[in-house]
Amino acid sequence: MFYFTEIVVTTKVFMVLGFRSKLLDIMNHLDCEEFKATDENSRKIIDKHVYYYKTYWKIFSTLSHLSYFFLVLLPIIIAKLMGTNLELPICKYYFFDDKLRNRYFYYLFIYQSIGMYAQMTYNVNADTLMSGLILMAVTQLKVLNYKLSNLKVTAEHSKLSLEIQDNIQYQKLNDWLKHHYLITTFCTKIQNLINVTMLIQFGMSAATICVSLCGFLMMSSTGTLMFVSSYLFVMIVEIFVPAWMGTQLSYESRESVFAIYDSEWIPRSEKFKRNMRLFVECTNVPIILRGVKMFPLSLETFTSIMKTAYSFFTLIRNVQDRENGRIS
Repeated sequence: MFYFTEIVVTTKVFMVLGFRSKLLDIMNHLDCEEFKATDENSRKIIDKHVYYYKTYWKIFSTLSHLSYFFLVLLPIIIAKLMGTNLELPICKYYFFDDKLRNRYFYYLFIYQSIGMYAQMTYNVNADTLMSGLILMAVTQLKVLNYKLSNLKVTAEHSKLSLEIQDNIQYQKLNDWLKHHYLITTFCTKIQNLINVTMLIQFGMSAATICVSLCGFLMMSSTGTLMFVSSYLFVMIVEIFVPAWMGTQLSYESRESVFAIYDSEWIPRSEKFKRNMRLFVECTNVPIILRGVKMFPLSLETFTSIMKTAYSFFTLIRNVQDRENGRIS
């Protein structure tokens, strides 16, 4: 299963290093004035989702470090306490002579441990980066939907003439239209950044989960069981969160249509309604992130991957049972 993970991690590293200009452009886009809070409620929405992102990073990082502990550090503790032989955490290097492997065992162990920790760090930060960018797009859509649904004449402006009121509302609507355009542009940039990475990650995840499930059939120790369990959970979270974020993004983009109709649009002028119809036409097509235009980032895709992984696992288990004579 480490070979599948290796492919995915390498892709993420190339994404960050190879698309640095795109990533910087996305960060600059995220820092634009239109994405900043202009009122207390918008600030609360943004702060709440930033807190969600930080919490997600902490949880995902903790789970990954826990899996690393079970793989690398726990065997050292068990070997010291129980007096058992310590094995290399990843590759056993059976192509080496036993004498040569034993001679450089600790160097190889340290090399694999450091390499494994580095890859874990890449994985944690790249995964939370991609999911965090999608979460920021969801956050901006929620802010926009809140503003659209509250596009009403305030008590302060109600004392003004109807023409001035209409001009104020018309200007606000134009500002929200620009905000929506910037959100869709932001999502397009995210799509261009994570396109190939999500394809490989979701494509390899079924194989990784299947191999992890097969690992339960070949448990050699409690430490191995704890590692495989934590590793499997991390792999599931790795594809669940972007799939969930993709679903939330599509949902919030659809909600924009209903949000605009919650505003006070009936007494508004014809030019206001023309822009409103234009906005409705733009939002009738939901925002959907995809993996190289082959599948959407959604909970349906996540469910399909889990079903595929379990189907492969069941097939492998049946083949093994037939070979062992358990099934005639």
